[in-house]
Amino acid sequence: MFGHLRTFFFVDFQHLSHRSLPLEALYFFAGFGHQAVIVFFVLSGFLISSTVIRSHVLGKWSWRDYVVNRATRLYVVLIPGLLLGFFWDRLGSWLFATKGIYAHPLSDLGQAVPLNNLTLGAFLGNFLFLQTILCEPFGSNGPLWSLANEFWYYVLFPVALVAGLAWAARRFRIALPLTCLAILIGIFVGRGILIGFLIWLAGSALVFLYSKIQLRSRIGALGMLCLFSVLAGVSLAVARVRQWDPLFSDLELGFVFTLFLFALLQIQVGDDPSPYSSVAHRFAGFSYSLYVLHFPFLLFFRSWLVPPDRWQPTPLRLLCAACVGMACLFYAWLISRVTEARTDVARSWVKRLW
Repeated sequence: MFGHLRTFFFVDFQHLSHRSLPLEALYFFAGFGHQAVIVFFVLSGFLISSTVIRSHVLGKWSWRDYVVNRATRLYVVLIPGLLLGFFWDRLGSWLFATKGIYAHPLSDLGQAVPLNNLTLGAFLGNFLFLQTILCEPFGSNGPLWSLANEFWYYVLFPVALVAGLAWAARRFRIALPLTCLAILIGIFVGRGILIGFLIWLAGSALVFLYSKIQLRSRIGALGMLCLFSVLAGVSLAVARVRQWDPLFSDLELGFVFTLFLFALLQIQVGDDPSPYSSVAHRFAGFSYSLYVLHFPFLLFFRSWLVPPDRWQPTPLRLLCAACVGMACLFYAWLISRVTEARTDVARSWVKRLW
């Protein structure tokens, strides 16, 4: 959200009328949006695959429960997000039609035209997680590209895992069709999503790595954490200045962050009652909502407040953009109270219905 806010409201770094160290830092740290997605893929692979593997180990695996759990988690936020995105895009294109922002590709945010993608076909395609495969992200909401990745990783991993377990148990009648299904899914989603799946699988590999290797020495664990923290910081900085091929950069960052997370897991902190833990929990509670909701909301305010030429980052303009950012956080949190925060209720209802 921070990176999109900067891109929408302020000129690019090379067009700054004056430069200072604080502005250089602001622009630098506002540019990690893509890297944050890569980090999220690793976290998702670790958390989701750990629940799948645990279910198999305990003999409690259920396709029904898995489908219900994943579908409710995704749809309880996505459906309101698509409808609200339609509202903001339609309202913005009606009120600010003269600016032409909705009728042309968004500056520095790809070639998609919001109004061209505000169709029933695009809505249904995004509802079925087919964006970037058979259609564009819905309306202006370009960040939804990674939600398609996430959905198909949810599908691919358990299919491949059950196929692998079936091959190991010589249950060929199960193994062969599931293997064919995994291959067909891989062909369908394409190379880009499959490459991201390698990063997601790095988080899955961490489940096995951590189950086998746990350091007994706290000093050793802290030393490892410091080492991999530095390595992760360097990897992020290199990715930010784009000195490597983007594909290689994503893979390298994903694997380095996996090592960092492995080191972090070695620090057994137990239940943490600190204020940080409470604040982190509250922000995490609406992070998915913020991801789905923020882009059309910010674009509307950019169309409203900013002339065709974006702002120079003066103190007053920075304060104005900060207020918009706070409003966006509040908006996402408010919507999450009746959507994301009610995921367990929706999940229970669907299970009773099924």
